[in-house]
Amino acid sequence: MDSPQREPFHWQTSIAYKTRDRIVVRGYDNNELTGNVDFASMAFLVLTGSLPGEPQRAVVNAMLVSLCEHAFSPSSVATRFAASGGVPLNAAVAAGILSMGSRHASADIPARLFQDGIARCRERKIGIEECALQLVAEHKQAGRILNGFHHPQHVRDPRAQRLFQVAEELGTNGDHQRLALAMQQATTQVYGRIFYVNGPGAIAALGSDLGLKPEQIKGLMILSRTVSLIAHAIEENEREMSWRASKRAPITQPLDLSLQLPEYYDGPGERHLGSAER
Repeated sequence: MDSPQREPFHWQTSIAYKTRDRIVVRGYDNNELTGNVDFASMAFLVLTGSLPGEPQRAVVNAMLVSLCEHAFSPSSVATRFAASGGVPLNAAVAAGILSMGSRHASADIPARLFQDGIARCRERKIGIEECALQLVAEHKQAGRILNGFHHPQHVRDPRAQRLFQVAEELGTNGDHQRLALAMQQATTQVYGRIFYVNGPGAIAALGSDLGLKPEQIKGLMILSRTVSLIAHAIEENEREMSWRASKRAPITQPLDLSLQLPEYYDGPGERHLGSAER
């Protein structure tokens, strides 16, 4: 029996399509967008399907600027190490992006926490302050990291303060930002000291008030930091010797043999094949 005829395979997407003569993005001709919208607006359009209004555009732009560069961090160092091995620019940048997990550039985790928290407020008909205290206490009781709060290098992350200020000036601050700040205050009661909202936590709150999904907020952080990773990879190739182990460098390099001495080894003692293991 003949099997039913199926249509040929094709990709299906709501994001964009192209022909020989046109590129259409979320319904807009790409050439009409070019020169008429800025990159923050384009990023918002591609991610969400709609162009932002002026306050939303300005907040997204502020998020992209604020999180763009953070000096030496896991992603920039990973990029530099990859570049020191002689890989192409895109591979070095990819190495940095791959380091963005639950402990670095983790804006999606607090975004999910804030969004679930506001949903809890509405479902249980409780206030934001009460919900904030519940969420912080639950994290402590479960021994979970309160992601989006505290920064080991800054203590009070200066990026967060400025981002909240920008959102307030533009009138986009909403319940998610109020919850984040209420949780910040609740940490004093639960932990005995204050855990300030950090940069990723701030963009999680700002992005949530714009209606962005956690993955979209994480995507904006990756997009922003990619600019930095490109710069770090290029500088590494232009200024440093390969491998980060050169004896000619003015400072001891992280892969220098002096940092890999036997006294720093704490594995099994020296042994040989054929000898009885003790």
